[in-house]
This record gives sequence, structure tokens and C-alpha cells, in this order.
Amino acid sequence: MNFSGEKAFEYMKKLAVDIGSRPSGTDAERRSAEWIQSELKRLGLDARIEEFDAFTGSVIAKKLEVLKPYKAEVACEVMPLSGSTGAGGVTGDLLYLDSYDEEYITTDVEGKIIITSGPPANRDRAFAQMKKYKPAGMIIIESTPGAMAKNLWGSPTYRKKYVDIPMVRVTFEDGVKLVKSGVKSMRLKAVTEEKSIRTQNVVAEIRGTLRPEEIIVVGGHYDTVLEVSGAGDNAGGTAIMLELARVFKLRGTKRTMRFVAWGCEEIGLLGSREYAKRLREASEAAKKANEETSTELENTVLCINLDVHGGLIGTNTAKVLGPPELTAAVKLLSKEKGIVFNTSEAVYSSDGTSLSAVGVPSVSLSRDTPTNLLMHSREDEEKWLSPEALRTHGAFAEEFLTRYVAEAAAWPFERMIPEKQKKEIEEYFKKAGRKLP
Repeated sequence: MNFSGEKAFEYMKKLAVDIGSRPSGTDAERRSAEWIQSELKRLGLDARIEEFDAFTGSVIAKKLEVLKPYKAEVACEVMPLSGSTGAGGVTGDLLYLDSYDEEYITTDVEGKIIITSGPPANRDRAFAQMKKYKPAGMIIIESTPGAMAKNLWGSPTYRKKYVDIPMVRVTFEDGVKLVKSGVKSMRLKAVTEEKSIRTQNVVAEIRGTLRPEEIIVVGGHYDTVLEVSGAGDNAGGTAIMLELARVFKLRGTKRTMRFVAWGCEEIGLLGSREYAKRLREASEAAKKANEETSTELENTVLCINLDVHGGLIGTNTAKVLGPPELTAAVKLLSKEKGIVFNTSEAVYSSDGTSLSAVGVPSVSLSRDTPTNLLMHSREDEEKWLSPEALRTHGAFAEEFLTRYVAEAAAWPFERMIPEKQKKEIEEYFKKAGRKLP
């Protein structure tokens, strides 16, 4: 094996420590993309930035105050794409709900500030009820004691389709205190701004020497949520991608390997969805002109996605979308190399799923670790990660790509997504309020 955990760790630190938080549409995100492009070029790859239009949100002001029966300020994090209170904020009685399932969204919530910790079983039906009964705002209690409040974007899809409701997140401890102390009235200020942005994916390629028309995508997203350095999610995955690019530039490959750093994953897989959408649209146009044309989409035969990596303490997971033999190959390699991967055929909420939505089989590798509970908060830091954990996944990916991509005499996996998985992919995008690519 040539994969270096130490080199990958340095890549991770460049993104998470030197650059830091990389929310979509910010100067830091652009600097990250330009650094990734320059590093891929330094390795000898032809690297380019592919821009696309997207949207994002920013927080202008935030404040959560107890008004009755005592006065206090509570730390919170705003979900900027869910709704805005305006400069004056909103005031309302506090109403605790076990969850915001539709059963609880009745006339009782009208004009109230809901405080809850449980997500609904059916988000569409819950938000449809909130559109009808119009709560003034919502406070989400974190489910993990001892953790900071998460910085999540919220969903503009539900806001536009149903209701503009300002949403903030508080720690478990603060949530318990608010409920236990019998707070009657609160003021919530969440002044946000949604805006269109020009953002980017970074794409580089090692052209295959024998079967260059067969394309394998190896990717990981480099963006973060607001105010979060994103060491594990996903500077670690991007770092593995970069180190794999170095390894295979030196080693060579029979098939084309395309390395992609996705943008805007945290807002809804926007970078990979745009990439997949462009492949689909180009393929449809080419087929319309000539049914016999072999398209780039048809020639893209696999995606290896790397998201959430580097946790020192943890276990390894592989989620596969594709033919049974692809799952079997991951399982067999795991047994052969003596590296345990919990392997299953399932949708993983990350960029590989965008490619599988347009027919490309995918394997999503990730690291399960207790510190994943800190993801999307300012506690997702470099101190929880290690070169050895990055090496474990990187070396496994290197062996898999060497065996089945770089050196295989013929492509070993059928390019197909089973019908059951297609339905699961469609349901995933629908449940998340996202459009298929």
C-alpha cells in the first residue's frame, strides 16, 4: 500500500485548521476549492473548477430570551434557511411538545413558540399542519447531553412549500432547564438572509491507459455548515480523496479515475446533484440526436464516496447502492484484509446517492465514532481525528480501486441499481424535500 495517513492528516488540517469553517458561498469555501485545485495540479492532474448556481443562508442576528416568570438569555444557533423573524423578533408563550408530529400540531400551537426534541415521522404532514395553525417559532433541543447546539441550515423547500417558521437549536441542558423551570413566555430573534450564490465543484482526472472510456468517480464534499471547522465532516473525507489522487497518479490506472471535491453538500447535496444532473441532461440530449451514442453518464460505472472520516475511536461502515456483486466485493475484501466494515445495501445521506439517482452504482465509506454526535457543531475538531483512522479507510479504498479499477482485465460489476434501491433513493430525496438530479 502507498496510501499515507500522515499525508492525509496534513490535508485535513489545511482545510479544518488553516482555512476553518467553509460554508457554501463564502470566501473560505472559494479559497478551499482553489487550494484543492492547486493541490491536484501540483500532483500532476488536470484539475478544473466547475461552477454552478445555488442558494445559501446567513444569520444577521440571533437572540433567545426568557421573559416570564424570570428574565434570562439562552444561547442558541439559528437554522437560517427555515425562516426569519425580522429585526423585532417574535414573542409567544412557550409550549413543550414531545415531537412535532402532526398529532401535536393543533390549535394549541397557534402563536406559540414550540420547544421540542423529536423529529416527526412524516415531515410533509407536520409542516402542512404548521402552515394551518402557524406557531410563532420553534426551539429544537439537542438530543445529546453535553454537546453544543448544532449549526444546521434548515430546509428552504419546506419553508417555501408550507410555512416560514424561524427555528433555533439549544443544548440538551438548556432545553431541560426551560421546560423544567416552567417558562411561560419567550422572545425569539432569528434574522436571516437567503441569497443566490455562484459556487463550485473541483474536478480532476487521471485518464485510463487501456479503457479510458470507463469512468470511476472518487469524491468527498469539502463544505461545512456555519461556524464549524468540519474536521471529520468532511475535511477527513476530502483528505482521503486527495491522497488517493496522489497514489494513483504515481501508480497509473487502466480506467479513468475522476476525483471530485463536492460543494454544497450540507445544503442538500447540491454539488453532486448538479454534477449528476448535467450528466443526465447531456446523456438525454445525445440520445435524442443519436440513439446509438455512448454517453459519459453510461460510461460512468462507479462512484466511491468518502464522507465523515478520521475518528480515532470508532468502526467502519460501507453503504452500497448497486448490484449484489458490488456488495459482495466490499464484504470479501473486508474479510481478506482483516479490516471490519459493516457493509449493507442502503441509502447514505451523502453525495454518492446523487450519482446512484441517475443510475451509477456507489459505495459510500464512512467512519462511525462517538464524536459523530458532535458533527455540525463547533466541536467537530481536529483533536478527535488520527492519521491511522484516515489510513485505514484510505488503504482499503486504494486496494479496492487497484483490484477492480486500476488493474482489472474487464469491468467486474454490472452497471445497475436494483428496483428496490431506486424506490429507496426516490423516497430519500422526497423525505428530505429535495429534487432528484
